[in-house]
Amino acid sequence: MRRTLCVGILLGALWAVLAGCATGGDESKPDDVISLYLSVYMDGRYEEAYQYLSTEDRAAKSLEAYIAERKDPGTFITRNLHRLIAYNLRDVAQVDETHARGIVDISIPDFRAIVGEISGALEAANYPESALENVSFVRRNVGTFEQRYQTEGIPRRMLQERVELVKEGRQWKVRAGWGLKGPERR
Repeated sequence: MRRTLCVGILLGALWAVLAGCATGGDESKPDDVISLYLSVYMDGRYEEAYQYLSTEDRAAKSLEAYIAERKDPGTFITRNLHRLIAYNLRDVAQVDETHARGIVDISIPDFRAIVGEISGALEAANYPESALENVSFVRRNVGTFEQRYQTEGIPRRMLQERVELVKEGRQWKVRAGWGLKGPERR
């Protein structure tokens, strides 16, 4: 009797889990989906980010193509770049039953300004004659900029992104627009 009860409870729990999976689990919220997508995208976890895209977009672009377009060399800077990027989800509005839209402010390092400042200072500088003195000269000058950026902050650019969403079943998905045909395409 006890064994039958345990098996019944176990089968009931398994059935509940499978039923939850079949319906897509809990209904997602547009702002949560945008935040999750941006978080993994900016962290360089593109395989995860791809899963947040609409079925239409994933049909139009394979995972391999999506990753290939975003692939980076994996250097120290690129592996840590996400620490210098920030986003603020300003506004999310549900347009109708199956469409939503979000406005995101994205702050990124202004590499044009950074490289321009450093190269301008080094170009105008009087370099020492000795090769070894050149090494310490460049290190000192670049170090000065590094110190300034640590205390005053890195020059930044603010960009704005509009994120479209479409509801598929009970889940919201990011709509990149690759699968759209004709005049609807943004």
